[in-house]
Amino acid sequence: MLLQQLGCQVRVHQVRDPQVSDRSPLPRGDVLLALHAGHSHRAIMEWKQLPSAPPVVVVLSGTDLHVDLPAGGSSARRVIESLEQADQLVTLYRGADESLPGSIRSKLAGRVQFIPQSAKPLSSARKPLKSKFRLLVVGFLRRVKDPLLVVEALRWLPQRSADGRRLEVIHLGGVEEPGYRALALQAMRQEPRWRWLGAVSAARVRYQLARSDLLVHPSLDEGGANIISEALVAGIPILASNAPGNLGLLGENHPGIFGRQDAKCLARLVLRFSEDLGYRQQLEQASDQLAKNHRKEVEIEAWRQLLKKLKKVAHDRAGHGQLNRDEEQGE
Repeated sequence: MLLQQLGCQVRVHQVRDPQVSDRSPLPRGDVLLALHAGHSHRAIMEWKQLPSAPPVVVVLSGTDLHVDLPAGGSSARRVIESLEQADQLVTLYRGADESLPGSIRSKLAGRVQFIPQSAKPLSSARKPLKSKFRLLVVGFLRRVKDPLLVVEALRWLPQRSADGRRLEVIHLGGVEEPGYRALALQAMRQEPRWRWLGAVSAARVRYQLARSDLLVHPSLDEGGANIISEALVAGIPILASNAPGNLGLLGENHPGIFGRQDAKCLARLVLRFSEDLGYRQQLEQASDQLAKNHRKEVEIEAWRQLLKKLKKVAHDRAGHGQLNRDEEQGE
């Protein structure tokens, strides 16, 4: 874990569902790092009752932004209440905080830190297959990932790429929503160029990155996908939807952006990549330039700087608490 490399002692307290989670005691420490504002709501509220209120860092997730907040009601309320208690907010893509209510953005002004996820480089140079023109999709089979958009895009793509290789799509990821297994099996029967391999290990994902020509990431909404980081560090060109999380990692001027749910536009970009050497080089250079932001040492340094800020917060808060106690004793 990165924080351990910075000399931190880390204790993990799992609170997946704030309504049905176990009631085991919340560990004590100098900082609470809450992954997911909604899921961590109970832990955050308990933590803020501790003496001197040690700092709280909330890592904003895609679930917070694109599921709980839009849902309204108690789900949205838990996210907002958690964010109101945050001393620092960490986002996994640039501009994520722009989706928050204005009152929360005002409260957290100057306390939002974008920390891109790092990824391990491939063990050797990427070598796409000589016999196949392979598109790789990595993501759970669920609606928000729009996993079958690439199947639709194949309707407008030839059997072979411009250099004569057979075109195929490999999809990696388990089923997260009922019904998608049947849809995936049906898609493979109807379109044999699309192959769903299910959930695989991280090592298998890296193996496929090394053997593919393109990563396609068609999400409807995205909280800053780790596979984008993996692909950038691997040096693989990326075609991605204009979901906020994708734009926040790749930039609005990334040459491989297509509109959400736009299968025809995706097909045009794949065909252009196949036929246009200049465009292919442009996408490769874009990945190479962005890769430096996702190196491990960059992520470690970002957390180091954040911990410095938190130490100051804790110090100031402890001093304020002592001042209040001195005033009470002097009365």
